[in-house]
Amino acid sequence: MKKIFKYAMLMVAACTMTMGLVSCSDDDDNSDGDVTAKELALAAVNKQFVEKTAIATYEQLADDCEELQTLVEDMDSQDDLVKVCDQWKKARQDWEWSEAFLFGAASGYSIDPHIDTWPFDVTVFNFYMGKFDLTQENDQQVIDHSVATTQNFTGFHAMEYVIFREGQPRQFDALTANELYFVKSVAADLYLSACRLEAAWKGTDNVKEARQQLLADEELEPEDNFGEEMKNAGNAGSRWKSATEGAIQIISGCQDIIGEVAEGKIGSAFHGDDTNYIESPHAYNSIQDFYDNIMSCKHALYGGLSVSGSEPAAGSLMAYCATYCPTEAAAVKAALENALEKINSMKRPFVLNYMDASAGVAIDALNALDETLDALKGKLENQ
Repeated sequence: MKKIFKYAMLMVAACTMTMGLVSCSDDDDNSDGDVTAKELALAAVNKQFVEKTAIATYEQLADDCEELQTLVEDMDSQDDLVKVCDQWKKARQDWEWSEAFLFGAASGYSIDPHIDTWPFDVTVFNFYMGKFDLTQENDQQVIDHSVATTQNFTGFHAMEYVIFREGQPRQFDALTANELYFVKSVAADLYLSACRLEAAWKGTDNVKEARQQLLADEELEPEDNFGEEMKNAGNAGSRWKSATEGAIQIISGCQDIIGEVAEGKIGSAFHGDDTNYIESPHAYNSIQDFYDNIMSCKHALYGGLSVSGSEPAAGSLMAYCATYCPTEAAAVKAALENALEKINSMKRPFVLNYMDASAGVAIDALNALDETLDALKGKLENQ
């Protein structure tokens, strides 16, 4: 049941209430009025995050995955395969831009592990490709079920393995009929997952009718509306008990992906812990993945789906903090730009250069960014 929250007047008040906002100074007077003003301001921040970052990202992901599925279905030549590879990279970027807010539907519905687990299970893939005749309906159903229910056998990296080799599109003539069917099944599953993510943040009734029907047919309509819950943090029906808690969640989501990139995506191979744990190795897209993961933090903190500029949008969390926690906010901004620069300077492709010193420099920059976010979060929590 859709819950309706009477928050419109509070949003208006948040936009006009500037003098009463709480400062991050140690000698602040945390009166009840100040706390209320802070909650109102952060409620507006959370609303902007939902509408300009989370929903905008998932809308774009669903659109690009829909186009990817269409291109895969129509693929019949080398030129078509090149278009599919280009579109895979677009959809891939959308997904990586969402990883600062995996705390919503992506983790709650296990969509993240379903579509983005690596390394791809080549052994199982080869077994299936040799065992089945995917021109036959019964065999197709087995593959479709595996794609829909597993982790290492589906998603972005399953498609990547089929369509890329050593950073380039494969030769179309080298693809078998079984591989073509498999990649079509994966593309359809990716689109379904993207539709579910969009609906879970936007509300099922607010997505395209065709997507509503697809979700209904697959019995995958989201039970939650994470966007409404985040916008109405502190009200009945929201998992976030206050607007401040919602804003803290945005920072924590950023820290989660920063830690994963530093310790897992780069660090596992760089430190020799697991040299097979390299993301997007066949497309040579690893470093772009890392960069886009940190861009997802910038989008979340800066209040919009933009890849340019170093200043946050008005009404964003960083704009709030730049005014009321200026020291901590300035440190985050500098560390964020430094981390992006250090990742972009890593020696490419990562799969062939994972022990290069530039990877260690990037890890250090990411750890420094995480520390600045810790300080910012501490100030925000203790206002």
